[in-house]
Amino acid sequence: MKRIYVVGQLPPPIHGLSKALDILINSEVINEKYSVEALDIKNNKKILLHINRLIKSKTDLYYFTISQTLFGNLRDMLLLLILLKKKKKIIIHYHGGYYKKLFGKMSIIQKFINKRLISQIDVMIALGDSLKVIFEDVIKMEKVKICENFVEDTSLIEKSQFNFKYIHMKEKKQLEILYLSNFIETKGYKDVLEAAKLLKDDPNIIFHFAGAFYSKTEKDEFDKFISRHDINATVKYYGIVKGVEKKNLLEKCDIFVLPTYYPNEGQPISIIEAMGNGLGVISTNHAGIPDILSEKNGFIVNKQSPEEIANQILGLYSNRKLLQSIISMNREMVMEKYREVNYIERLNTIFNEVMEK
Repeated sequence: MKRIYVVGQLPPPIHGLSKALDILINSEVINEKYSVEALDIKNNKKILLHINRLIKSKTDLYYFTISQTLFGNLRDMLLLLILLKKKKKIIIHYHGGYYKKLFGKMSIIQKFINKRLISQIDVMIALGDSLKVIFEDVIKMEKVKICENFVEDTSLIEKSQFNFKYIHMKEKKQLEILYLSNFIETKGYKDVLEAAKLLKDDPNIIFHFAGAFYSKTEKDEFDKFISRHDINATVKYYGIVKGVEKKNLLEKCDIFVLPTYYPNEGQPISIIEAMGNGLGVISTNHAGIPDILSEKNGFIVNKQSPEEIANQILGLYSNRKLLQSIISMNREMVMEKYREVNYIERLNTIFNEVMEK
C-alpha cells in the first residue's frame, strides 16, 4: 500500500484548513488505498521535533499545506527543503488567495528560495481557476491543479427542509439577510450595516449578523451605529454561532451577503455553505469567488458599495420567483459538486495522477 504523509495545521482548533485536513486524514476512500500519516506543525516551538520527524519519515507522497505569512513561509521553506532532499512526490495545497501579494512582500532572498524550492514540487493545488495566477512567479502553470472548497455534510439542511423553504419563499412576508463571518472591515460587514441603514424604513427586511469581533472598540462602534441610526428593529447580532444554532440561522435566512475585499481571501466556505442551505448570495468579484459565484447563480456588487447591496436586496424582495430560481440552482450545485465526498474525490484524483508519474 502506497503511503501519504500529511504536513499541516491539524485540529484543534477547528477552522477551515484544519477541518479540511481532518476530513482528508479520516477519509475512508483515501485510507482504503493509502496508508496515511500526519504531522501537526502549528506549534513553532516544536520546529526541531518536526524537522526530526520529517527527516526520519518514510513515505511515497508528501501532502503539504503552507502558510500565508512571511514568517510561516520561511518555516515552510525549511521543511520543504527537507522534503525535496528525500526525493519523493510532493504536493502543496494552498488554502487561500494571498500568495502573490505575500511573494511581493518578500525580500529578494526569500523570493529566490520560494521560486527555487516550489518549482521542484510535483503539484501545486489552488482553490479555483481564478487563483492559479497567484503562483505564476514560482511554478509552471501546468503543475497547478484545482481543488475547490467544500461544505461539511453536517452543515447542510435536509432535503425536506430545503423544499419547505423553497415552496414558502413566494409567500414569506419578511426577507431575512445574513452576514456570517468574522468582523473584519475588509470582509465588508460595515457595508452590509450601511445597507441596513438604507433599508431601515422597510420593517420586512431583517438583517442578521453573526461572527466574532476582534476588539471591543469595533463591537462598540457596531452597537453605536445601530443605536445612532435607529435600526435596532431590523438588525440583530448573535455573536459566534456554531452547530445547530448556525444551521438554524442558515435555514431561517434568505440572502447571504459577503461583500469582501479581504486581502487574504481564498474561496470562502461560508458562500458554499450558504448556497447549500438555500440562500441567494450577494458578494464581490474577489479572489476565488468568481469560480463559485456569478450573475447566473448570484449577484456581484462592487467593493464598498452599500447602495448596490441595498438595491439588490430590494430587487429580490419584490422578485421572489427569481430568488427561488437562484436558491434552487445553488442547492443543486452544492449537492453535486461541493460536498465532502466531492472534495475527497478531487484530491484522490490528484493523488493518483501524481503517483502514476
